[in-house]
Amino acid sequence: MRSSIIHICSLLLLFFSPPPIFSQSNLALIGSRFTGSINMYQNPATTIASKDTFDFSIASLSVNNYTNFIQFGYAPLLRRKPITTFEFTEGDFARDLITQLNLSLLSAKYKINPKTAVGFGVNIRSMINLHTSHYNLTDSATDIISFLGQNSGSLPFNGNAASSNWLEYVGNFSYNLIDNRRMILNVGTNLRVNRGLLGLAGKIDSLEFQKTNLFGNDLYTVTNADFIYGYSTTATVWDNTIKFRDNVRNVMGETKWGASIDLGAELLIKNESDWFYEGLDYNYRWKIGFSILDLGFANYQYYPESAKTNGIRDAMTPEVLLDKFVGVTDNIASFNDTVSTVVESFTKLNGNFNIFHPSRLNLNIDRKITDHFFVNASVNLPFSMVNRNANYILNDMGVISITARYERDRFGIYLPVIYNTKTKLHVGAAVRMGPLIVGLNNLNVFNNDLSLQNTSGYLSFLFRIKPRVNKPNRDFIKSPQKVL
Repeated sequence: MRSSIIHICSLLLLFFSPPPIFSQSNLALIGSRFTGSINMYQNPATTIASKDTFDFSIASLSVNNYTNFIQFGYAPLLRRKPITTFEFTEGDFARDLITQLNLSLLSAKYKINPKTAVGFGVNIRSMINLHTSHYNLTDSATDIISFLGQNSGSLPFNGNAASSNWLEYVGNFSYNLIDNRRMILNVGTNLRVNRGLLGLAGKIDSLEFQKTNLFGNDLYTVTNADFIYGYSTTATVWDNTIKFRDNVRNVMGETKWGASIDLGAELLIKNESDWFYEGLDYNYRWKIGFSILDLGFANYQYYPESAKTNGIRDAMTPEVLLDKFVGVTDNIASFNDTVSTVVESFTKLNGNFNIFHPSRLNLNIDRKITDHFFVNASVNLPFSMVNRNANYILNDMGVISITARYERDRFGIYLPVIYNTKTKLHVGAAVRMGPLIVGLNNLNVFNNDLSLQNTSGYLSFLFRIKPRVNKPNRDFIKSPQKVL
């Protein structure tokens, strides 16, 4: 077993790291005609083409997690008493930790008329990205010296981290541009404003050390390292001695406003006739959607003890550093005082900082096979128009999914096959029964050999209200618009 010092050092190294993160998505539901207010976060144009005049969801929760540096082994989840374990993953590779939580307190959609729909939502979102360059971790490293010895080939070491947590208000607008015998074209946008609840960021750059041998003993000296560590003022205002309501008011008083935007379009290619289903749900053959999502940021103010450092002073051996820092981490001020004694340059950070959302491109193609059976293909690609070296940025993984689904008015079953750039290929499932929607993106969570750290799932309650249609026209209605 490795000593506790190796565990601590590994966690410290992994604290400073970059961005991949899962999107705000329930992958199996993409393309569904029955989930308008939920799917507007994947393509804002979907609200005009969804099944119902009005729908709203409450208590929608989506959780995604990925890491390759810790293993949580366990007995199957269906077992009465699952057994969990915790251990660091051995090997020489880059490490990542990616988590995402979306709690939608309320989302709603309303069709004002056949050509216009609006929606709104209130969400709490939390994202964490951690990344390091490669380093080697094995059972043979029993102390800090042996750990450094087996990592001389990993230099210079780099890593960064960002965590953003915010309250988000969303306004949706979608509009039908074209409706003729052959096709329908809808466009839409989500305008999001947010209040940054908690922001954390850190970076370690160009960490290097030098090995020398003195009287047959290996000695290590840290020769270079640059650090940035910062957090928002909202992290310091919570006081356990006062009421919860007063704490919430104090935190909200420290929040800063941020904003983001989504843009989307959806093309529906009709069947041979120009008939459509009750509730303006067109009898399409193909549906092609494209969207640009999460273009924006959350804004925070640096707590005054946030800092940036450059360089390392001479003779900074691991033993000297441990001696300096052990017992001085009771508060951030004393920690900073000690840091200033080991680095060449120490500067406190002030003012505001942004953590940019995980912007992405989304393409999905939906094919109707029968009245109730569909196949959907979706591609989700991360991208950024912001300079990564000068900003804190959260990113999505690249994801490709193919989902077969069977849907009726009050029931649906979804079977996505998902490939992403981290956990590779896996199979999920979701079910919709009345207002309840529940799903998993990886069914292997019930497998005795799989670790819990790479799981994701979602839960939602969606209530739908149909339009009223006169009985003579209840089954089909002819399009009131002129055809070509």
